[in-house]
Amino acid sequence: MFKFFKKSVWPPNFQNPPWGNRKSIFDHIAAHIEPGRTQGLSEEGYRLPDESEADPNLISFAPGAMDGAFGHHGSIKSDDEVVRILYSALVSVCQSASDYNVKSLYKLILDSSALGVIDPLIERILEVQVLDADRLREIVFWFATKAPDREPVKFSMALLGLLRGSDDTDIFLTLGRHDEFTLYSAVALSNSDAYGEEALWKLAIAAEGWGRISAVERLAETSSPEIKDWLLRDGFKNSVMYEYLACICARAGDLHLALKREDDDPKLFNSAVELIDTLVSGEGGPAEGLSDYENGCAAVQVLLSKGDSKFSSASHFWFLWKLKERVAEHLSGQQVLKQDWIDKDSEAIAEKIEALLSKSEWQDVLLDALQNGDRQSFWAASRSCEKLGIDPWQYFLDRTKAGEDYWWDLMRTSDASRIDEVLALAAQKIPLDEIATGPENDLGLGIEYAAHSALDFILQDLGNFPGKGWDFVKVGLRSPVIRNRNMAVRALSAWGKDNWPYEANEHLKKAISDEPEADVQNRSENVLAGRELD
Repeated sequence: MFKFFKKSVWPPNFQNPPWGNRKSIFDHIAAHIEPGRTQGLSEEGYRLPDESEADPNLISFAPGAMDGAFGHHGSIKSDDEVVRILYSALVSVCQSASDYNVKSLYKLILDSSALGVIDPLIERILEVQVLDADRLREIVFWFATKAPDREPVKFSMALLGLLRGSDDTDIFLTLGRHDEFTLYSAVALSNSDAYGEEALWKLAIAAEGWGRISAVERLAETSSPEIKDWLLRDGFKNSVMYEYLACICARAGDLHLALKREDDDPKLFNSAVELIDTLVSGEGGPAEGLSDYENGCAAVQVLLSKGDSKFSSASHFWFLWKLKERVAEHLSGQQVLKQDWIDKDSEAIAEKIEALLSKSEWQDVLLDALQNGDRQSFWAASRSCEKLGIDPWQYFLDRTKAGEDYWWDLMRTSDASRIDEVLALAAQKIPLDEIATGPENDLGLGIEYAAHSALDFILQDLGNFPGKGWDFVKVGLRSPVIRNRNMAVRALSAWGKDNWPYEANEHLKKAISDEPEADVQNRSENVLAGRELD
């Protein structure tokens, strides 16, 4: 029998890629980087070429959220067999880049999770060292810049960062503008001394969500004064949770020393307030809090020593109250702060906070923020009102009349006359006819369900006001959003049948007959029969 040996193929046939003629992710992102824009992409750029139409009944992840969440809270266990097969496919392609071998490798990567396999795969590559580095680079550069699917792009970015000798900064910075890929850009840039901190810093500046978190975490050991300063002023700000980065930035930027150096720097002062406020809020959460920051007490001392006039806004007042309560917990032993918090300093801080909060002008500051402040100032003032005995309800009503949404706050009242005002306004503002389209299985997530979410806030407290708001309950029963229907049924249950309008029975029977969700149907039947809900 004759044996036929196929000739080794190299280079790959770039004109016959395994993904056909689909547009590459790299080209898509590059096309949506607006000139002069230092962060993020144009709105159309966030939807990648490999994404299908969004399903309103499925929970979708923000760009980079799945990799970011698993990286912070999950345990990614690699499948040794998958790693072995991927490595073998890489070896085959580097030996012979036939269409078959390239297509097989691409499909393997496409069916894998880059986050789950890349670290053990790199370990194997470094340990065995049989792959031709030049050929490997040619393959992964091709995939990174031309592939239309995210997992092959991520996979290739990680391997591209492993290879030395070429400057791929532009590749990493371009792909890293989209949060889905910033983690892989950050890993690639930080794995090579050739790129330096400047490239990683540029990446961090350009990212917004999980990407900002991934990049800033890798700047934690910086010695650059410019980067330290940026970390304190802007680095901790991201669209996921400031808590993920607050302690990292305070520590890396030497917050306590920066505050000592700068006597008159309003931006640094306000950023320091925001950082410490976030550290207080973040304790017990997914990241480090005030008790984890080695110089937390020192930073608070310097901040409070800046003078009474520096603390002048509604946000400052809210911060001081939160800090007061946290220090009181520490001094009482209820929740002790660690690191540099000694009793003498803690007691002095508590006295200083009391002095700052005793200023007579705070009431005017809060009232001005309630009447004229932007959304952030208004939020801080409205949460601070009870501390000074101010009733913010009318301000919530005025803001909602002007186009903002404070339905939850407006419904938090026991005054029936106020509820009448809220319902009258809601009837004008919430398009009830557009909601009552019939029951479906919608989860009601996303901006397109803003009206349904507003209805939620009305329905969830209507049970406290028997007979009021029947029009909203009726619409809730006919909403495509499951949550709306459940809340409408619960409102009827809380009212009791004696307080139902005469038509409620027939509407509820109709809702039961049309209901696609068994759980909602069962609850509705129980309410119709006069049985209490769990």
